Amino acid sequence: MDAIEQDVPAVLFFDVDGTIIWHPVGTSTDDTVAHAVPTPAVTEAFHRLRDRGHLAFICTGRPLCLASQALLDLRPAGLVTSAGACLVIDGKVVAEEPIPLEIFEDAVRRLVDAGVEVLLEGTEGCVGLIPGGGTYEGIPGVPTAHSLDDVRRLSNMRFCKFSYQDSQLPALQTVKDVLSRHFAFFDLGLGVGEACRIGQDKATGVRRVLEYLGRDERRTFGFGDSENDLPMLRSVETPVAMGNALPSVKAMASYVTTPVEEDGVPAALAHFGLI
Repeated sequence: MDAIEQDVPAVLFFDVDGTIIWHPVGTSTDDTVAHAVPTPAVTEAFHRLRDRGHLAFICTGRPLCLASQALLDLRPAGLVTSAGACLVIDGKVVAEEPIPLEIFEDAVRRLVDAGVEVLLEGTEGCVGLIPGGGTYEGIPGVPTAHSLDDVRRLSNMRFCKFSYQDSQLPALQTVKDVLSRHFAFFDLGLGVGEACRIGQDKATGVRRVLEYLGRDERRTFGFGDSENDLPMLRSVETPVAMGNALPSVKAMASYVTTPVEEDGVPAALAHFGLI
């Protein structure tokens, strides 16, 4: 990389869960989403990136409504949320593409009929869909729906994706072929999977950011650990896999850093001379 290009601020995209936030063994994903925070080393690394003029973007599967204060306190240049469906700059939603209503309603009907428990995720709110009855007990404050009518009553019907525990895979398998006409399914490697509308993924978010900034992929970096990070990593010049990443992520990365619990992000940023 020549000296002139070194002077160009880098644009960096960071996955959250398993990349800048660690999920300790034995801790539920829901609990981590609600309570886990970046380590002091990660926080310091974000501050140093900003001080050097680089642009750090959170690029997460989490919807905006589940972007914790701890993430916002990193003071990123922006957030790509809902696995690419929403872009937030300076605290404002500048782009959002929810699932078309007809496709969403059909998916919910099929999930209910198959008895699949999922978390419906939208920019402004989430709903726990529990077709067999009972109460959603995952992320605190999320309401429970048992039917499409309940979802209509509890929400604005603007959802971008849905996620599910691996325990739901047998029931999901019975309707997956039909749902796959509109949704791509990803293993997050944490006992959790997610479904995003085809053509709407983290690569979409990266493209929106670069268009907004008037940049191309030169001096872009991506950091991730799971399958839903692959589109993002394919869209940047330098894809970085965490040491705890799934094998498919490590296979396509140009650099593999240490695991998240060993502050792999700050280590990689130092390796590339960015902090």
